[in-house]
Amino acid sequence: MANHNINPIAAEGFEKAAQNYEQARPTYPDDAMEFIKSIHDKPNVIVDLGAGTGKLTRLLGSMGAQEIIAIEPVAAMRENLKKIPIITKIIDGTAEHIPFDDSSIDIIICAQSFHWFATHQTLTELNRVLKSNGLLILIWNTSDTQGAQWAENITKYVESFKTNEGSDSKTMKWKEVFDNQNLFSSLQQKQFSHKRRVTRDLAFKLLLSMSFIAKLPSEEQTKFIDNVKKMLNDAEEMRNADEFDIHLDTNVYWCSPIKSSS
Repeated sequence: MANHNINPIAAEGFEKAAQNYEQARPTYPDDAMEFIKSIHDKPNVIVDLGAGTGKLTRLLGSMGAQEIIAIEPVAAMRENLKKIPIITKIIDGTAEHIPFDDSSIDIIICAQSFHWFATHQTLTELNRVLKSNGLLILIWNTSDTQGAQWAENITKYVESFKTNEGSDSKTMKWKEVFDNQNLFSSLQQKQFSHKRRVTRDLAFKLLLSMSFIAKLPSEEQTKFIDNVKKMLNDAEEMRNADEFDIHLDTNVYWCSPIKSSS
């Protein structure tokens, strides 16, 4: 394994959570993928940066690229990428050191990942490897509680386990790296909504796929799930529900590199 300088919460949590991540994390809606396809004309090289288990990567086949490359530093995540036939190359790497020539990539997509490496060093490297007409695309699925008290209670309980060592896309702190810089154009955004039917067990696996939960000792994870079960059972409308809908917002951001004239 390469010696990567990645966040320790991500490194430990996602190494342990890879199986739950692949089984339980949601995919991305068709309309969001059609939109991404529409904003770049016939890319040859697409890089999925921080590809995880390939939740987004496996959806990129329709874009017509000659090369679909997945970059992922966590070994357990990369094992899942090997099962996706449209991927032309899998790289053990990070955003700060992308092993490509200058101006050689058409699209870099970061799905559920950019907040882990939102630094000026990353933007400098992304600017270097993207073509002048290339695109940087950032995408996140985020849960929408729809005002349901039981969902808000569980969300608040889950978030109480977050630490300052981790990184949280919901705070939008990652956006600050785009302030006062001349490497990329202003971010543009489009939002899509969708819902997903899940069983209780799948919902529990989804929670266990979160890096800060996955790194807890097993006995603490068991206690955590027991508490979530109790919160579900305490909600009258959920007490006998073996399946339920999870509502999601999918936010797509995109921008273009600003190349130096020198």
